[in-house]
Amino acid sequence: MKTFFFTILIAISVHYSNGQSEKPEDNAANKTILEAEEEVYYDDELQRLVAEPNARLLSGNVLLTADRIEYDRNQSEALAFGKVILSDGIIRLLAHKIRINLESGDFNATKVKAGIHPWAISSQEITRSKSTINAIDSSLYVLGKEDNEPNINIENLSLDQNSRALQANGVSIKIGDQWVGRLPSFSGKAQKNHLEYNLTAGKKNNLGWYLGTGKRWELNPTFDVKTDLKVYSERGLLLSPGLEWNHENSRSHYYGNFESGWINDQGDDLGNDIRGTAIDNRRYYLKSYTINRLNENWRIAAQFEKEEDSEVFRDFQRERFADYQWNDSFGEIAYEGKNWSLSSLTRWQANKHESTIEQMPNIRFDLFPTPWIESKIYNSVAFEFSAFRQKDHWGDLLQKSNKFDLAYKLIRPIKIQNGLIYSPHITYRRQDYSLNGPDASRSFGEWGNEIRYELTGDYDWKNPTWKIDQVRHIMGFSISHRKTKRLSQSRESLIPKIDDPLTNLNLGPIDLMDQMEADGLEAYEVVRVGWENELLTRNENHSRSLASLDFYQDIHHSRTSNTNQNKEFFTNISLRPAYWISFNGQSKIDTTQRGVIRNSFSVWITDGTINDIEVGYYKYLKFADQWRLSGSHQWDEDIMVKGLISYEAETEEIPYWQTAVEYKSSPMWTWIFSLAGRKGTTKENETEFSLSTRLFAF
Repeated sequence: MKTFFFTILIAISVHYSNGQSEKPEDNAANKTILEAEEEVYYDDELQRLVAEPNARLLSGNVLLTADRIEYDRNQSEALAFGKVILSDGIIRLLAHKIRINLESGDFNATKVKAGIHPWAISSQEITRSKSTINAIDSSLYVLGKEDNEPNINIENLSLDQNSRALQANGVSIKIGDQWVGRLPSFSGKAQKNHLEYNLTAGKKNNLGWYLGTGKRWELNPTFDVKTDLKVYSERGLLLSPGLEWNHENSRSHYYGNFESGWINDQGDDLGNDIRGTAIDNRRYYLKSYTINRLNENWRIAAQFEKEEDSEVFRDFQRERFADYQWNDSFGEIAYEGKNWSLSSLTRWQANKHESTIEQMPNIRFDLFPTPWIESKIYNSVAFEFSAFRQKDHWGDLLQKSNKFDLAYKLIRPIKIQNGLIYSPHITYRRQDYSLNGPDASRSFGEWGNEIRYELTGDYDWKNPTWKIDQVRHIMGFSISHRKTKRLSQSRESLIPKIDDPLTNLNLGPIDLMDQMEADGLEAYEVVRVGWENELLTRNENHSRSLASLDFYQDIHHSRTSNTNQNKEFFTNISLRPAYWISFNGQSKIDTTQRGVIRNSFSVWITDGTINDIEVGYYKYLKFADQWRLSGSHQWDEDIMVKGLISYEAETEEIPYWQTAVEYKSSPMWTWIFSLAGRKGTTKENETEFSLSTRLFAF
């Protein structure tokens, strides 16, 4: 083997795959090494050094290997043929032929393959000139090209390595070498995960066969834009553009999203909405949410949910409908001080088909428990102004009121001995209502007492399997008494019951100051006992809850109206001994009427990779008690089986069941077979078969 050494100045390092260009420092000591398996010779006709076979050229960080390499020392240019591999220590580029200028870094390569795991690109030709890379007739794959593999074909792809600007024209989808469809051209900044494409297909009973494509790209590190397009054989074209933003630094955090759906519905019978009104074929939905922490004090939040009719989201987003059955539109700005907060909220009726209690606006000030004039007495203040407008599901105003609500509380905790604390308090609350006719007002006073006894115990118990490092048991006993009396009232019977609570499925408040939805407020007296337990363990520098068990019982409850004097029993249990198992349960019982308000529990177990199972039970008020079982099993590397079934014990019916099999036939093909049944609703009383495929998502 013969080797020639040439001193050369290197100023190029081409980063094609990740769109970056970095130039090494000039170093006169850098050398170009050209060698071959047999010999390196000078060709007088070509006026170049020639190395073959199995030639190798090393120049700084650049390593070039091929069957044959021709090197022009005067032009600082190399020409390689056959099984070409170009590497600079970061990327690896394969080609049939390449011409590269070692000074400028410009090159021209044919029949190129390159990529970063798991993505691979195959191009007929790639050139680089003045930091701009152009690729002609390129195909993008996952892992590598296989028969009948879906891929994205791009006629012309341009990347400016300095500005990171990316431009793609002539974008199409292919299955193997067969053309399937065309996608829009795109442009943007080359960033990590800056672009995603997906293609789905399947069938739904209420919508027919469908074919969909989607595109998501990153405008910058803060903003992502996406567009989904689905064509339904029986309903038409659904366009769903969206936007998401997320920005965070040490002092602030901004997050939000926007999604929408638009369709000119071509269904033969669209039916009626929840009000019995015929559904128009021009249908859409808009949903947006944002929460922003400007600094440690200021917070802004907003939500907007608009639907053309009550059924549009249910029809086209059935899998997500359970989480969007009640829409809410509001905007809020709040300032949070060290021990106080001030907020302004506006809630309005965005959908006329949904009855809404508008708040135009709601202004609230809270002073949290604060020492009063450097004493051991703590005072709290809550003030609220609300302009309520109650509207029905036609958008008509039913009733309205303007309410001023002020509450002031004084509490004096007294430590007696060994964890025993006695906390007496007094509270004053006044409500003034501005109505269409005569105004109304009332005031209340509360005398409260609470005795609490708390114990702790530490146990040197360790279990590496369950990651338990010592255990602390905290136990508390409490008995609370609240007696509320009406101090004054003026035309109280005129107060409309707009801001009135629904049934509380959790432990209800007993403090006068904590009665939030209080248009129906009246004098009451409650005596409640409680027993609380929690087990903690150490988790590095933090504590982790292993289990908790709480019991509360009202032993006395009376009201002025002699109605709603129910004595509540509430218990909550939570077991979290390890990350792979948990149990949660709640129960609330009206011990006066002996009625169940809530019974629920759930058990979740996973082995981490293969099996996942959850069992749940729910019973709320008069709704049928329902059992639910769901689980998944990873059959092998390519097949996953999922299932879910609900059972109502009282009616002995199965309102919902589903089974699904996901089969990954290749790195880019995932087939989903699903069979589901719904019973008991007018819209989904059916059995549905769905066969779909996720072709790719870059």
